[in-house]
Order: sequence, then structure tokens, then C-alpha cells
Amino acid sequence: MAAQVIPVALTGADQTISPTACTYHGFAIRETTTTTVAVVRIYDSTSANSGTLLETLSIAANESVGDFYERGIVANLGIRVDIVSGTVEGSIRIS
Repeated sequence: MAAQVIPVALTGADQTISPTACTYHGFAIRETTTTTVAVVRIYDSTSANSGTLLETLSIAANESVGDFYERGIVANLGIRVDIVSGTVEGSIRIS
């Protein structure tokens, strides 16, 4: 049986998803404009633009993307999301 997964809402700005070690299970993200490409980076870190890069997403204007990793990826330092460009909404899934 898979672990219970918790979705953490994105604020649309850079944010720390978890300040402590956790398991990263994926994302569901939508770029909310019709003209801009969004770039989102997800790190094993709590500091801006640092740590081990877990995922880099390039999301076309008005596109939705998502992925789920059932077993997950251990993030020893916590999880940080940096919105490099664009406007996004959605969630990051952790346990």
C-alpha cells in the first residue's frame, strides 16, 4: 500500500514546501496566462536556487502538467519551489 500523500498548494511565488526532510511524490501545475512560458524548479533544499535539483519544468502558456512518483524521491533537506518565469497554480505532492 502506498504512503498517504499530501498536496501542498503553490502560492504562485517562490516558496518552501517543506522545511524538513520529506518524500517528493510529484506535482500538478498549470500556467495561468495565455502568453507566457513558465519555468519551475523544484529543489531538495530550503534556500532559493540551491540544493539538489529534483525537477525542472517548462510549461507552455495555458498548459497543465503533472506527474506522480508512487515510491517518491527522498528530499533530505526539505523542498523548495522557485518560479523562474510565468504565473502558475497547482500543488506539490509530499509525504
